[in-house]
Amino acid sequence: MNYVKNLQYDSSNTGIFLYFNTGGGGVYESDELYRTLMDYKEATGRPIVAFFGPTAASGGYYISMAADHISADRNTTTGSIGVIMSYTNVKGLYDKLGIHSEYITSGKNKSMGASDLDLTDEQRAIFQGVVDEAYAQFVGIVAKGRSMDETTVRQLADGRIYTAKQALSLGLIDEIGTYDDAIDAFSSETGSQPYYTDFSDTTFFDRLLGAVANALPKSDSQVLQQLAQNDQSGVPLYELPN
Repeated sequence: MNYVKNLQYDSSNTGIFLYFNTGGGGVYESDELYRTLMDYKEATGRPIVAFFGPTAASGGYYISMAADHISADRNTTTGSIGVIMSYTNVKGLYDKLGIHSEYITSGKNKSMGASDLDLTDEQRAIFQGVVDEAYAQFVGIVAKGRSMDETTVRQLADGRIYTAKQALSLGLIDEIGTYDDAIDAFSSETGSQPYYTDFSDTTFFDRLLGAVANALPKSDSQVLQQLAQNDQSGVPLYELPN
């Protein structure tokens, strides 16, 4: 975020070229980056151009709505306009391991989403309300970014993914092309060649070793530990399901 904010005050900066390869992420994080990019545009009047690589879905697509122009590789997967919230119930595993939890709460819904408790109908409705609000926000952002009415967006935004060709025909992107074509167009518009900044925090070997580790057989306790570490129960996400 600070990197984008600092570009506002960089006189040598002529615009932002965004390369996407992401299935999305948290609602908060997606919206924060989108708003930061919109603030940049409003403050500078400089263009933002987006190019979709292998994947630009859900939260990735949300962020791209700050762009003035979107092009995509012909093999891009995009769309997944919607919200997902997961709830992992490990009560059966807790019982197997002899783990029992007790909750002392100030209200009947204070412990909602606890991994060893079943959701009540009321609690499901509460979570659904959170999802619906985040979904309405997503729809509004797409409607604004693609100059569509919200009714049209809702017809497209049932969570499905789209190919680049489908996205183009539906008005979700502006053109299909190559990365080099997008770079050339950006350079022609801004009069400068973009320089590359990588914000990823993992190496290829980190991801490879992580994939190998996930494929190994695990004990019940290891499964439980992994669930606890990766648990995002009750958190609304603009994200492709894993």
